[in-house]
Amino acid sequence: MPNFSPLLYTTTGDTCFLDELDLSAEQLGEIDGARKEIRVALKADLSNVLRDKGLEGDICQPRFYIQGSRAYKTLNSPCITPPQQSDIDDGVYLPLSVMREKSSPKLAIELFFEAVTEVLKPICDSKGWRTESKTTCVRVTISEYAHIDLPLYVIPDTRFMLLKAGLESIEGRAFDSAMNAEQQTWKTLPSDQILLADREQGWRKSDPMAMKDWFKAEVEGKDQLVRVVRYLKAFRDKQWEEKGPSSILLMAIACPLYERFEKRDDRALLHIVKGIPAALQAGVASPIDPESSLTEHMSKESIAEAVERFETFARYLEGAIEATDSQVAFNWLLEMLGDRLPNDPDRMKANTEALPSFMAAIPPLAGPAEPVKRTKAG
Repeated sequence: MPNFSPLLYTTTGDTCFLDELDLSAEQLGEIDGARKEIRVALKADLSNVLRDKGLEGDICQPRFYIQGSRAYKTLNSPCITPPQQSDIDDGVYLPLSVMREKSSPKLAIELFFEAVTEVLKPICDSKGWRTESKTTCVRVTISEYAHIDLPLYVIPDTRFMLLKAGLESIEGRAFDSAMNAEQQTWKTLPSDQILLADREQGWRKSDPMAMKDWFKAEVEGKDQLVRVVRYLKAFRDKQWEEKGPSSILLMAIACPLYERFEKRDDRALLHIVKGIPAALQAGVASPIDPESSLTEHMSKESIAEAVERFETFARYLEGAIEATDSQVAFNWLLEMLGDRLPNDPDRMKANTEALPSFMAAIPPLAGPAEPVKRTKAG
């Protein structure tokens, strides 16, 4: 009965699946360098461009807040490139008075999107980047493997000025230090006073800090849970070339299902995966707004597809743990997680802790070729 945790995560220095999910230091450096250049460009010119477009008032330099998987420490490299890319979210914030357009609030939103795109055009042209306006952000694709999304927000003027002073004091710090200081500075902002520019729905309340605080509290002292979330995202990226369940949805499902298994990431992963189909069928509420559903926008067909794929994943994981042959077990894992899993089935330690010593000493017999018949979604 193999224990394949050493292939998922190890501190011995051997390569492992989690290491293969990481972006390289060079890639992270390129991403963070691009993020800083984008911030510099927007700080220098966004206010002027908005004023040129007819918006009045004391327009200030924008402020920024890292959010999403880079902030949660669950960022993975893409599995299938193209079309997949690593997604970095950097919120852009302006004072509320800038966006008060008496005739049409949606006009102000369009001006906001247009101004950000216009400001970034010179740097994008020079770097070979490209911009794209999405429903709630401007996307800047900086390479074949990564893009930076810029969701656009407004906050009350008085709060903006307080944040401006606090954030100016941390500029120039290294990424982790700056991100931690950023988070402390933003904590003073009430959730109900943050409005996101949505090109379809208009200005709507949205608090990225609340989601970040929720996840941070959920994973406090639970490094294994953070790793399992990354395994779930890696499975999604392997099985869905595009689309698939959102990262926020996977996080919201995984956290209440999590149970700790000492030195057994394989069993912790299996435990959560077994619970995902029922959670999807029941519907998943937002962890920061119980009245908001994370599954209501999904079609019945996409939910059924996700249920089937996670049921298959659970069968393959359980089959691998219960297998009597490490190579067979490895093949099943390879089909579910892809070739970023180290090709070293000999490191799948025999799980002898629950067996009597005389049974543990008996060599295992080869198992079947597959734990289940292939499904159409497997």
